[in-house]
Amino acid sequence: MMNAINILNLLDEGSERLKVGIRKKINIDLIKLTTNTYFKAIPLKDLFNILKKYGVVALQEDNTEWSGMLAGASETVSFAIAPISSKVENRYFPYSNAMLFLQWYKMESGKYEITTYVS
Repeated sequence: MMNAINILNLLDEGSERLKVGIRKKINIDLIKLTTNTYFKAIPLKDLFNILKKYGVVALQEDNTEWSGMLAGASETVSFAIAPISSKVENRYFPYSNAMLFLQWYKMESGKYEITTYVS
């Protein structure tokens, strides 16, 4: 069984690259979700389900699957992403060439305008 230090060392050794074709497919689905749509809440579950459809997971700073909430009227955040198949003891090996970016703005109506893409 691997300990946390061994896992972190493996994470530092480098990881695979997200293929351009998968990135394009993810971004097409993200555009379909967010174009001309305003949301009552930031649609994290929907965004993360699109990633999972393509075998990708969003990560926290410690390379575990992201969990939490977002707050504020306007913000931009980025998430490291990794192949789901890279999981070792609750940690993932992030892609070396890709991240998920999410920007939101809460309008006077109380609904959110969302912009998101995988770089």
